[in-house]
Amino acid sequence: MLDLVASRKETLYMKVIRVLLSTLFLVVPLIFFTDLTANPFFAQNVLLYSLLALLYGTMAVKFLRTKSIDFTQTFFDLAFFLYVLSCAMGWLSAVSSAPQALRQTMFYGLLNYGTLLLIVALGAYILSKNIVFSGTIESKTNYILLFFVWGGLWYLFPHLKTFSSSQTFFAQLFDWYALLLWGIGVYLGVRVLKKLTQENILVLIFVAVFLACCYGVLQALGLEFVWPFELDQFATKAFSTFGNPNFLSSVVVMLLPALLVYYMHTDSKKDFIVYGLLVLVYVLYLSFGLARSCWIGAVAGLFMMWMFGTLRSLIWKRKGRVFLLTLLAALAGWWSVYVKGPDAVSPVALRAQELAQVTPSNFTLNVGKDEIFQSLHQRLLMWDVSKEIFLNRPVLGSGVGNFQMAFAQKQPTTLLKFPNLRELKTITNAPHNELLFQAAQGGIVGLGLFVFMFMVLFLEVKDFAAHKKEGHKKQLLQALFCGILGMLVDNMLNISLHAVVPAFIFWWIIGAEVSGVGKEERKIVITANPATKAVALTVLGLSFLVIIWQGIWFASEYYSFTGQKELAAANTPAAATHLQRALRLYPANTEAGFRLGLLHLGRRDYPASLQAFEKTLSAASYYEEVYYHAALAALGNGDTKKAVHYLQDHLKLHPYHLQAYHVLAELLQKQILYADETSQTLLERALTLFPYETQLWRQVGEIYAKLGETEKAKDTYLRGLLVDTLDAELLRRLDRLYPKKEDKPTLLAQARTLQEYNAKANKFSKMSAPYQTRLRADVERYIEQHPQDTNGPILLARILSLAGNDIKAKEELENVLKKFPDDLWANLALSTLYYKAEDVEKAKKSLQNALFYYPENQIATARLEALSKIKGS
Repeated sequence: MLDLVASRKETLYMKVIRVLLSTLFLVVPLIFFTDLTANPFFAQNVLLYSLLALLYGTMAVKFLRTKSIDFTQTFFDLAFFLYVLSCAMGWLSAVSSAPQALRQTMFYGLLNYGTLLLIVALGAYILSKNIVFSGTIESKTNYILLFFVWGGLWYLFPHLKTFSSSQTFFAQLFDWYALLLWGIGVYLGVRVLKKLTQENILVLIFVAVFLACCYGVLQALGLEFVWPFELDQFATKAFSTFGNPNFLSSVVVMLLPALLVYYMHTDSKKDFIVYGLLVLVYVLYLSFGLARSCWIGAVAGLFMMWMFGTLRSLIWKRKGRVFLLTLLAALAGWWSVYVKGPDAVSPVALRAQELAQVTPSNFTLNVGKDEIFQSLHQRLLMWDVSKEIFLNRPVLGSGVGNFQMAFAQKQPTTLLKFPNLRELKTITNAPHNELLFQAAQGGIVGLGLFVFMFMVLFLEVKDFAAHKKEGHKKQLLQALFCGILGMLVDNMLNISLHAVVPAFIFWWIIGAEVSGVGKEERKIVITANPATKAVALTVLGLSFLVIIWQGIWFASEYYSFTGQKELAAANTPAAATHLQRALRLYPANTEAGFRLGLLHLGRRDYPASLQAFEKTLSAASYYEEVYYHAALAALGNGDTKKAVHYLQDHLKLHPYHLQAYHVLAELLQKQILYADETSQTLLERALTLFPYETQLWRQVGEIYAKLGETEKAKDTYLRGLLVDTLDAELLRRLDRLYPKKEDKPTLLAQARTLQEYNAKANKFSKMSAPYQTRLRADVERYIEQHPQDTNGPILLARILSLAGNDIKAKEELENVLKKFPDDLWANLALSTLYYKAEDVEKAKKSLQNALFYYPENQIATARLEALSKIKGS
């Protein structure tokens, strides 16, 4: 369909397609606005979707004008389209069985994430498989050198860019110098694609990724010249134009084997130097990108190259230059280890050293709080949740685009099972493991077809290698397969297949592989008739709708970011206007809706705040933070029923939000009518998760008392007193509930005894030595009689400290924390001892431990803030 190898007059349509493809492979990977949207690479996504739509729209127009079009039928088509069909069926199945309240969220999930498969993957594959793989590697180094110069001209961008005082969208978007450079770049790309072959497209991709890698390496060395401000949201500054070092590193992994074939094949010294330089920069960026999964993927891809006999013979044939390149690449990687970061530590060395934390003993979710290695255990958490999603719908899965919602719903199950992972709670659209993602999204059917696709591709490559004569085409196609395998290995620990630009390049390479290794497949010639014309008009209409949709989405993101900047400048009226406009344009802009709701909540405009939050929730029912603030807005608006409902939904998604439990309990204390079974179950869970939060025991007990369930109230107060025998209020309430002395549980007498000892300890400094000794003996005897009560050792530690024996006091508290690391009072007491010993860091550590189990605890928070202000801390 897009074969321009033969010399014939080029049509206008093919010229347009070449321009669009040049823009697609050069501009999209490199364009990176920083001041238009909060997500800096959002412009890339919009441009890629729009260019794909324009390409298909152009082909539809061509068909309607020329009355015919032909497509290549390949061995991979059936497997791929069956996989897409299974994903569509999974989504329809999930929607049909979902509650009505979730269906709008599922629609926007399909729109936001499902289109990555339905537009990007499918669109890239169909286009790519219809472009010929000529089998000839042409020398394009003159153009590559021109691109080097073109890339260098961007260094002048900060000095020659257009500065405008206007803050309008087009004023911020438009720049004369950038427009000139993009025009030159696209023109050079069109010249490279004069013969529209997969080999020439590969050269264009090599160049774009090379320039992105150069920029990333310069960033790693502290030479930033494009960004107007520093963005340091990753472990490395080498995020380049892909916005995330993991994404660019993944593309490097996929292209590296093919680039090595170009390097080994050339007989020209100029080509040898140019392609060698590209390889070295790729390797250097892999080091500076710090993406460890990509290091593994690169090794897998290169190892696979050695497994192919054809490539192995090529390596042996060119062993001299391969050895030279290997030596230079090793030196480049070794040098990167010694490049220091801003904190005088090598990021590359530190990243590699962290791998020592991965041991068989901690390769589990059941780890201690201090043994958590975030990079490992965050993934283990996501994998366990993905397993739960799969088990919930094992046949067709949660449906394409629904993973993020399903993940938010199932994550609490894992977090409650492994409480030490509470701070690893996250929101994600993929679990850093492609097989688990496919199982969760598509069930057994989707996973099976996904694996089947690549098995078909592997078998076809194997058959091709067995029957095809040696040559450029055979070696290049095998190298491309090695790159595909490398990226799949990388995505067992990465999510680059769910980022728009890397995913597009991945599926394009698959189409190129299919185009090259397939046997002489038949051409399907489609001629004009009423049915085919209707299909063409549908494609044209859908292409137009995609462009409109992307334009609306981009405008919404732009207004959202403008509103955020206005908020930072304390210009709330303008911020509200822009955020409202963003939400009206695209209701699924959850960030705009959330910030707008917060803005109105801060201004105490509760009806407007609630409206914004509810609109956001309709498009993102998995956004637990919105539920909490929607509850506060409903409470301010006087709608108690809604407030309780939203708090319940919030706590189902975020089981460790202590403040939300307090708000719910306080609300039910005032409006006992809404203390239904769900609320009671949630509060009982709170008592289990936060046993040392004494206020909760009081609140829940009072709720039961107001409901007339006296026995439950007694039981709650008794359980609370068993945890905190020093709480005088719980003891008073139990005394009232047990008026008869003979009915009182023995726990009350036990607590009263310890509270008497505590009262004496408050006067310890005024007591004589014999009385101090007697008090200590009394508490020690209490501990012998009630070894299960941790308040006894804590009180003893206090007495020992008052007597000047801080060492013994510290031992008592440490013994308590060995058995009960979440004991709030022991952590607070230990922090006091460390502070007294002038060990500020250990004091802070104890307070941080307390806050880990009891977030927002006022005592711990106030002490930690005070310690943080100490000079030198």
